[in-house]
Amino acid sequence: MKLHVLDEPPLMFGNGGRHIDIKAGIATHGTFDLRSGTVPTPIGIGLVGTSFTVDGVRDWLESCRNGVASTEANLVELRPRFPGMQDALFGTQLNITDAATRVVSRHELSTALAGRHRMRAVGELFLDHARDLAERSGIHVVIVAPPVEVFTMVDDPEREVDPVLDDSEDEAPVYKSNFHDAFKAHALDLAAPCQIVRPDTYGGGSTRVRKKGGKSDRKPSLQDPATRAWNFHTALYYKAGGVPWRLVRRAAALDTCYVGTSFYKSLDGERLLTSIAQVFNERGEGLIVQGGNARIDRRDRTAHLSADDAQTLLARGLNSYRREHRNMPARVVVHKTSYFDAAEIEGFRQAARDERVELLDLVSVRRAGARLFRAAEHAVQRGTTLQTDGRSGLIYLKGTVPYFRTYPGMYVPRALEYTRDDGTTSPLELAKELLELSKLNFNNTQFDSGDPITVRAARRVGDILKHVGADKSVQSRFRYFT
Repeated sequence: MKLHVLDEPPLMFGNGGRHIDIKAGIATHGTFDLRSGTVPTPIGIGLVGTSFTVDGVRDWLESCRNGVASTEANLVELRPRFPGMQDALFGTQLNITDAATRVVSRHELSTALAGRHRMRAVGELFLDHARDLAERSGIHVVIVAPPVEVFTMVDDPEREVDPVLDDSEDEAPVYKSNFHDAFKAHALDLAAPCQIVRPDTYGGGSTRVRKKGGKSDRKPSLQDPATRAWNFHTALYYKAGGVPWRLVRRAAALDTCYVGTSFYKSLDGERLLTSIAQVFNERGEGLIVQGGNARIDRRDRTAHLSADDAQTLLARGLNSYRREHRNMPARVVVHKTSYFDAAEIEGFRQAARDERVELLDLVSVRRAGARLFRAAEHAVQRGTTLQTDGRSGLIYLKGTVPYFRTYPGMYVPRALEYTRDDGTTSPLELAKELLELSKLNFNNTQFDSGDPITVRAARRVGDILKHVGADKSVQSRFRYFT
């Protein structure tokens, strides 16, 4: 066994500037595609909500215009000031006009919440207004701002975890918003992506509810005001077509297509489906490819595809890659949340052969049962990797971050276990890629994500697609699912 501590991968920002930290990189160099013409100037925002939430969101965004001060006196690298969406850093600004807002009346909302199928009724109520705004010229992103009672009365405050299908990076129960997922599913065919904002974000009330002993209590937001502003404005920039940052491409690296595959159950629990393959380009843009049915193997109790379904899934992904890049990658890496069996390996190999892709790595990833400990004040350092043999290893994607001078998590971090079930790339190189891919979540400007974006996105998309009808067309851009 060999132990390594990998360096934090650098990111690329505007004018070729580099930094390991997202917030510092944008604040110093600007966004990666600064003034490239890919992002509208200004970004036209549509806004749907009640009179209270519309006023709350507009007042909060106006207060963020000139920046948000940090409340952190010591760990300023972890929680720096938000500088505002300045032209010098983002190359654009937000624009919300009275004509681009839609107000849901109290009567409409009360009627929807009082019905038998209230989640559907509330979703359709907000969707009708969002659709109207998305079709307007000059609207690039629609902000949907439901009030507190929509989340507390409609959402299921506890996520039901299936140990076969879901191995989340969070040690505490994960709050899952059913309204968010159902609304996103029905909004996939809108002309512009939607950003759902919770009242916690702009100070409109708490929606964080946890059940303890049969009682509900409020859980306050853990993000400081500057961090909330960083994450929200960067997400809007991404949804408007921007690339806030990207990975630094290594000189000897081949053109590589990264695919994430996970699984989810249908709403009725009767079918096991392949959560979408995420085909990511070198800028981190995700392309969605729908999968088919899957099955649980009785021997290892994990989800698998047939050879034909595996071949079809990767073939669709490579076709999406070709449409985006006008060529084929030299190498394909498939991340899957269960082991690859012989049928899957053959199916993925055949798809690669058909497209003349020379290098294929099939890598299964899951939370590790083993943990590493170190004799220090803080937890194991992020980037610590243990190579257990010639094809497997552990890597910590969450952990102590020297740049932050602390471990920013709430719970003892768990390593990610990965196994190269087929292919030739060394475990150490695969670990470096996993560390890099953990920094491509454009909804979170704190870079120490606990999962590679391939796996995280596949799970996120699966949560939404379970609400999508079989005959509904699905957007190919991941920005519609976030």
